[in-house]
Amino acid sequence: MKILVIGKSTRGIVCSAKRAGYTVYALDQFGDVDMRRCADKAQFLDNVNRIPELVNSFGEFDAIILGPGFERLKFKNILNNRLKIIEEVSDKLSISKRFKSMGIPHPDTEPLDKASGLKFPLMVKPRSGSGGIQNTIVRNEDELTSFKARSDAGEFIAQEFVNGIPCSASLIGTGDDVAIVALNEQLIGNPWLTRLPFAYCGNITPFSTGFNKEMIEYAKQIALEFRLSGSNGVDFLLTEKDVVAIEVNPRFQGSIDTVELSTGMNIFDAHVRSFEGQLPESREPVCFAAKAIMYANKKTIIYQKLSDRLIKYMDNKHAADIPQPGWVVQPDEPIATVLETGKIREGVLEKVKRYAHDIKIMTEV
Repeated sequence: MKILVIGKSTRGIVCSAKRAGYTVYALDQFGDVDMRRCADKAQFLDNVNRIPELVNSFGEFDAIILGPGFERLKFKNILNNRLKIIEEVSDKLSISKRFKSMGIPHPDTEPLDKASGLKFPLMVKPRSGSGGIQNTIVRNEDELTSFKARSDAGEFIAQEFVNGIPCSASLIGTGDDVAIVALNEQLIGNPWLTRLPFAYCGNITPFSTGFNKEMIEYAKQIALEFRLSGSNGVDFLLTEKDVVAIEVNPRFQGSIDTVELSTGMNIFDAHVRSFEGQLPESREPVCFAAKAIMYANKKTIIYQKLSDRLIKYMDNKHAADIPQPGWVVQPDEPIATVLETGKIREGVLEKVKRYAHDIKIMTEV
């Protein structure tokens, strides 16, 4: 089966597809070294207006999978959630009301112009989109008034700020049924990886708490309510008292790496088969897997020595998303991803911290 993957960064999806035995083509905006090693054919997406032309350049294929940021493209034979479902669950204001009607714990959420009725501090975030890069805390009326004055204020919502451990449920859905394949800890705004306080920085799988049952039940309820298909994720915050649903990601998630490394399951294959009505059998995790995304603090050029070091880490299965030599990474953009597996959570986390530290030193020369 030949499948074309389109996205801003497609490495995780493309390499999973290749491991599963698919013929896979890629169209993305990074052209990472490891993505190009996995893809049977790849094109660089330098201009979104050229997408139809670039898609035609691949010749015949059986289906298209749209990655994050490109889910609204319209083609035949797309293996994604239907556009109506994507728009419904991606609207964080609308879904907050649905969560409430479903009896699922969720922070109080309002449009920005009605936020004064909420208790400070507030989390102000885009009404749609993921990654956490634009999220910010507003602590009082003066800060709220200042934010409202921004030209793009209409694109944001205000949400009750909840302290807790970020986590997620990874699931495969058929629309009529669902399998929860993993629970994951999320790395958000970790200062050893980024200076952005709420940026998504990776995962650790598995994640075990006293609220696993609730996370699984809420994720199943959400998947069936919205008839989610394929690979999807539900983000949560674990507090001292309960687990709170935050948002739905109706697409492949960054956790694909740690879920596959921890469970041995191929998420791409499970995604494709779900559109034939098949669900994967549950698998117990065999190890802990950690993924950490390093962001640049300043403009960084991937010079040859740094490229060689990153490729060495990649060849030893300790890194991914490796930029081509000469690639220019702008401030607060990702440089690369570091990976590790092991029997103890603290051990794998310590190792990815060490890898990240070593690479960071090389980027600051």
